Amino acid sequence: MGTMTSFQGLIRAGVFLILAGSLPSPSLAQVPVQIPDVKKVMDYIDDLYRAQSSYARMRMTVVRERGTRELEMEAWSKGDDEALIVIRSPAREAGAATLRTAEGLWNYAPRADRLIRIPTGLLSDSWMGSHFTNDDLVRETSYLDDYDAVLSTEERDGVTYLKATLTPKPEAPVVYSQLVFLITPGDWVPVRAEYFDDGKLVRAWTFDEIQTISGKKIPMRMTIVPEDAPDERTVVEYLKLELNVPVDDLLFTRQGLRRAARG
Repeated sequence: MGTMTSFQGLIRAGVFLILAGSLPSPSLAQVPVQIPDVKKVMDYIDDLYRAQSSYARMRMTVVRERGTRELEMEAWSKGDDEALIVIRSPAREAGAATLRTAEGLWNYAPRADRLIRIPTGLLSDSWMGSHFTNDDLVRETSYLDDYDAVLSTEERDGVTYLKATLTPKPEAPVVYSQLVFLITPGDWVPVRAEYFDDGKLVRAWTFDEIQTISGKKIPMRMTIVPEDAPDERTVVEYLKLELNVPVDDLLFTRQGLRRAARG
């Protein structure tokens, strides 16, 4: 979904995860698929939203049994380590932020003016009540650094995709026991991501609304559905996404975060 979210991961935007708004034609299933270099593919997926820097405006809609809520967000990223997401609406949550730097991950509470560090053990916690986790939105993990990846092919609904199966490396700071991506073979666009824990599917992402940004085909909408609550979902839509734009280094400091939070 990055570093859907890019959120470098969703932020990895930076983040981060993305073709003209639809899945490939079934006729693609008739074309033999060559297995490309796995490192190149995972590098591409890791950097899909990030590039050298990024700026985004996003809408997140959270549908749960108890009701539906909507947030609008602004996000910036730079390089591999720096990312910032600021909530802009609704008004009661405006100014809340999540910051990532090389030193770690923090949440900012504007009313208390407090910056609270998020330990690695809380990466799996929900972010803002959504089905995204802290690790999804400002992903600290890297697909290549933290997983062993294997590429194969798989046919679903008459369409042949590249299938990337990722298994965590020993001691990697990751949440899931396995990740599976379905990727278009020609341009390496993610279509679906599946997250497993002890061999059991926990949740699935789908990617659509593809646009070409800075020469990349990027999904502008990501939907997460938890396996244990199939009527619930979280949808993140990019209202605006710019890659390789000027981003001030000071934005990723405490002072810069506070200025950005005030909007």
